[in-house]
Amino acid sequence: MDDVFVDLITTATVVISLFGATLALNQQRYPHVARSFAAFLLIVAVNNLPDIVRRALSTAQQEAFEPLLAAVGIATSLCIAPAFWLYVVMLTSTQPRIPPHPWRHAALPVLGLVAAILVAFFSRDLLFLSEAEISQDFTAWQMAILALLLLVILTMFAQLLVYLYLIMRRLLRYRRRLQDFYASTEKHELRWIYIIGGLGLLFWCAQIMSVRNEITPERQLLSQAALSLAGLAMVVATTFWGLRQRPALVPAPSEPEPAPLPDQPSGSSPEKSAEKYEKSALSPEASARIERKLRAAMETDKLHRDANLSLWSLARHVGASPNYISQTLNEVIGESFFDFVNRHRIAEAMRRLSDTDETVLTITYDVGFNSRSSFYTAFKRVTGQTPTGYRKSLSDREGADDDSEAQGHI
Repeated sequence: MDDVFVDLITTATVVISLFGATLALNQQRYPHVARSFAAFLLIVAVNNLPDIVRRALSTAQQEAFEPLLAAVGIATSLCIAPAFWLYVVMLTSTQPRIPPHPWRHAALPVLGLVAAILVAFFSRDLLFLSEAEISQDFTAWQMAILALLLLVILTMFAQLLVYLYLIMRRLLRYRRRLQDFYASTEKHELRWIYIIGGLGLLFWCAQIMSVRNEITPERQLLSQAALSLAGLAMVVATTFWGLRQRPALVPAPSEPEPAPLPDQPSGSSPEKSAEKYEKSALSPEASARIERKLRAAMETDKLHRDANLSLWSLARHVGASPNYISQTLNEVIGESFFDFVNRHRIAEAMRRLSDTDETVLTITYDVGFNSRSSFYTAFKRVTGQTPTGYRKSLSDREGADDDSEAQGHI
């Protein structure tokens, strides 16, 4: 019964992966992101195909095709983590380009494929090695190939942890980079990838348990069906969320296409900022004009009230390129786009907390924040108090002033 359940889960994994890859390849917008995601899903599908093929073959046919199936399984297993990392890089980049030194990420999958091919052509008996045959005499060449194959398989576990770390580090940098483009970053932070990363870590633990099951089958901690079901859950979640994403650091198709901003996170030192804009043609006079327009956009036109305000929409309003807006903010005003807009939001919120009886939630959305938590965080960072505490301190201060005035009349 378990074998039938595993077959159904594996087949579902292949079907969902192929369906998701087809949808991704049919997406017209952001083709570099869609293709990288489709490549990841195709690798997942191919990785699960050997299990389906083995079930469909007779014992004699399995022995004939096992070297090929093993080679496909090992090579694609080593490609899954790098492929997802590449998708995350494409999704969080300002330009559609392959990361530098891609061969580094292909080295381990190629090594795994070579090891599997060596076994297939020179030591195929090793693929059918049973525990009772471990003591059988093998040539030094066969033992070397077996050692290489085992080393590659063990490296898979380390590889997954390494790429989880690389993906998390990339996302942390990306979240800082978002502040150069958006005044409200919550919906662009790709938090779903953190969930996938957590599931990936759990799946890694499950794989470790699976290896332990192979070593001590009499004390199984996790069934193959449970492991397959965990893999299916990851594929479904990744496909569902991945197909809905768009790169946040490039303008939408409706926006004018600017020159890409230098790939430098916000909060850079003045020296790095000067180096970042070293080749800019923006003159001090033009920068001063842009600064005046930026301040007028916030103080007069109240653009900060737009919860979806982006660098591109502000640039269109001011009539300057996003590069020049970013340069003026960093070099003249001394703030990132995110800090500049949110400072004006907090200033208006402080006035309304002081002068009106509006609720904190009403003020939150009216001044441009799209969540209560982001408003509280930004407000406390500026004032050192929560909005409610700030309003209460104003009331206490007014009460103290009234008491002092009354005592003066006495």
